[in-house]
Amino acid sequence: MAVAAVWAAPVAAQDPSRDADAASGSSMDLRTIAEAIDPLAQASDSEAAWQAVLDALRAEGGPVAEQAVALNRIGDARYYQQNFAGALETAKAALALLEETGETEGEAMAESLANAAVFYSVNGQSEYELPYQERSLAIRKRLYGEDPSVLDPPAAKALGLGYVNYASALYENGRFAEAADLVEPSIQGMVRGEVTDATLFVAMSSGANMLADAGRAAESLDLAQRGVVVATELLPPDHPFIGFAQATLAKILLQADRYEEAEEPARRALDIMTEKLGPDHRNTLTAMHNLGVIAAALGRHEDALALTLGRYETMAEADPGEGVISLVTASNVATEMGNSEQSLSLARQAAALAETLPEDNAKAARGLETLAMRLDEMGDYSGALELIDDVIARRQKASGDAIDPASQLHKGLLLLRLEDREAGWPLVQQGLDVLEADLVELASQAEIGGELSSYYEVLTQVAEAAIIAGEPDTALRAFELASWGVNARARQFVTLRAQSAADPALAALVDTFQNGRSRLRLLNRERAALLARDDIEAAAEREREIATETERVASARTQLAANIDDFDRWLRPEMPSVADLQARMGSQDALLVAMPARHRTFVLAITQDGVAMHEATLARSEVRRLVDTLRASLEVPNAQSAFPVEAAVALHDAILPPDIAALLADKSHVALVTSDALSRLPFGILLPAADQKDLREMDWLARHHAFSIALTPSDAFRKEREISRIRSFLGVGAPILTVEADAAIKGATLYRNGKVDPADLRTLPALPETANEVAQVAASFAGTDASLILLGEDATEPRVRTASATQPDIILFATHGLLGGEMGGLREPALVLTPPDLVDDPTNDGLLLASEIAQLGFAARFVVLSACNSAAGRAETSPPYTGLANAFLGSGSETLMLSHWRVRDDAAARLTIETTRRVSAGIAPSVALQQAQLSLMADESMPGSAHPATWAPFVIIGE
Repeated sequence: MAVAAVWAAPVAAQDPSRDADAASGSSMDLRTIAEAIDPLAQASDSEAAWQAVLDALRAEGGPVAEQAVALNRIGDARYYQQNFAGALETAKAALALLEETGETEGEAMAESLANAAVFYSVNGQSEYELPYQERSLAIRKRLYGEDPSVLDPPAAKALGLGYVNYASALYENGRFAEAADLVEPSIQGMVRGEVTDATLFVAMSSGANMLADAGRAAESLDLAQRGVVVATELLPPDHPFIGFAQATLAKILLQADRYEEAEEPARRALDIMTEKLGPDHRNTLTAMHNLGVIAAALGRHEDALALTLGRYETMAEADPGEGVISLVTASNVATEMGNSEQSLSLARQAAALAETLPEDNAKAARGLETLAMRLDEMGDYSGALELIDDVIARRQKASGDAIDPASQLHKGLLLLRLEDREAGWPLVQQGLDVLEADLVELASQAEIGGELSSYYEVLTQVAEAAIIAGEPDTALRAFELASWGVNARARQFVTLRAQSAADPALAALVDTFQNGRSRLRLLNRERAALLARDDIEAAAEREREIATETERVASARTQLAANIDDFDRWLRPEMPSVADLQARMGSQDALLVAMPARHRTFVLAITQDGVAMHEATLARSEVRRLVDTLRASLEVPNAQSAFPVEAAVALHDAILPPDIAALLADKSHVALVTSDALSRLPFGILLPAADQKDLREMDWLARHHAFSIALTPSDAFRKEREISRIRSFLGVGAPILTVEADAAIKGATLYRNGKVDPADLRTLPALPETANEVAQVAASFAGTDASLILLGEDATEPRVRTASATQPDIILFATHGLLGGEMGGLREPALVLTPPDLVDDPTNDGLLLASEIAQLGFAARFVVLSACNSAAGRAETSPPYTGLANAFLGSGSETLMLSHWRVRDDAAARLTIETTRRVSAGIAPSVALQQAQLSLMADESMPGSAHPATWAPFVIIGE
């Protein structure tokens, strides 16, 4: 990518007057015309105009420095036309002219060196790039000093350009940390230099990329968003620089684990650049790669592979480092697709290309590291170790003595595989300590995705190492960290608030802190979405709200730290030992942790008197395939199609091998901690043997265990969550909808002109049975102090908001649950209520959004969402329980009963009624649900009751 000096053209692109007088005018007049032309959007016109300037200067015997500037501008225009050889020719000419006349210490020489550095690089002669940029910056430091903040504007701008050019060269050579350290003086120089054209935007976007790849995520996102604002204010909507700004925003959101938010700006960037720059331009190819990475993160692997390989084929020769990155991504995608042969082949290509790069190049290290992973996955531990040692040496050379904790940890794992525990285990422990500290620090940043999913894979490596080493406490620690998402962190503050209840002022501070952090995440998501749509005014309003909320959260934290001993422990994951968990358990309790990784699935089981660990050879791609097979039979059951028994048995055998099955055999209650596709499936439908035909008689796991979901291992077996005296009940259901019951939900466009369309909302299928369901559940709690039922015309957002203020102990929503993206315009999960005739208030549009639920602060003892898809995220790659579950858990509700798929109206009513009746009688929710499931399964009077699609949709979270 060209450096800022190349992009530093005035932005107000105009069509210059080309009458005869102007064409024959002075060089000054011609320069005025040339400077009015956008070198990127009108590159050929720009080249012709600057050639006219150069010709006039030569005819006039004009200053050599000005002739060099004209040559540089011609080079810029040729670069943007991808005439890289022609661009380099002009840069060489500028340098030769200045050297011939001895003008080698001025600004023109500094600029010419910077341009030549870029043009040498894009012509495959990257060895010139760094030394030429070093010389350029050295000249500017001799001219202006080192601190742009104390200079007058022209000097500050020139020095800022020098810093950003040198930083870009460091970045292109894989020296990310050094490049990131120069971002601040670069931007200081631009601002101090009163730069108001695209140069400032380019410096911001380039700097954001540098900060991101140096691991400084929050700083990079702030700068990327500022870059979008500057570009949008200065340029027309379809200008190529707008595409670059959106591409940078997409990349930074991607690296902050905010995958879904990244997709919109990534697609827009690719569309703009393809149209304006052409499909083979390097900026277009970068946008293509980013979209491929996003597609992979969202589970669209075929698209991802096509995009990343398409970029590699065009990019590898011009930029081997970026070719390595494309191959690395493609190799990882092929692994997720279960294509190990292709994955290994791509990794070998990446490593071979990496060997052509300098030893301190970070991109080269990534290529070698990826091949090490593939060799590890195929069992060649010695070959993988040799490569990891090379990676560690390269990264130490680039960054001094610091050792990357992930590489250190991988080396320790490989040594354990090679039976060298003495050397390997300390490396695993040291790497884990560093990773935990980094993860906790990132968790405090509202700009970062709440699930911190980029840490997941390396933490499963820790679990793998602990299983090999026979260290269950470390395996438990790794699983705790891997599952410590936004819901788990919110649960910790629910506990803190309960402990602070005796001091209302302290409890209010806890609420301010936790609710403020949740709101900051929401505001940051909204700001990014608004910037992706060029709504700068609304984005600026969100930025002001973010600043205000940040101050409130910081103030609350300061006060909490002053009033609560070791307050920071509430900002870290709880780390119980195996013995700690065993002390909480009853004789009938068990904990089962199962997490799929790229090449294996790792399992930990703990009971009051035992522990077992296991690594199954089932790769994540195969787990997803099996879960998809089972879900297909559950979401749309077909009487003509047999239940996929083999898939249920395969998953059972991977997760419950003989030693773990024996440990759990007599345990009536099992708390589950799962991730990825396993969180989309109720374990009660798994089967221990394939020789079963009759659905009603099959030996489902639901016959042996009552299952509940724990967000993390430390979240399990909390005695304070036992549901005791129930004082109040709220039931909501039977919203007024017009389509016949049991009709399919179709993809209507719920939002028109930014508002919900009530007519489309009413086309969802009616739910007549839910009125009776709510009434019968309410009857189970007839002895409560207060009971409120909202049905039909009363089931509206305003009535629900009013009811939330009473903080009911038991809540039932018997209505549709929608996933974000399930219907047109719906960006987040929602519960369907009765819509008004006319929507003039977003807080009364018939959709109770997840973000609105979180703001209502429901802190119920037990919440039942008798609605379809209330447990799930959007896709198999979504973090577990981030749909509607997220909203209720984050607002303080303790135990939830949610569904994994669309529930048949009569079955949902029966399961809900029977479960809540048992809960009202003092039975634990997981046992109450199990008993209701077995009762329904045995009832031959209800058609289809033996199929798990009917009896198995609900799960209990947080018992």
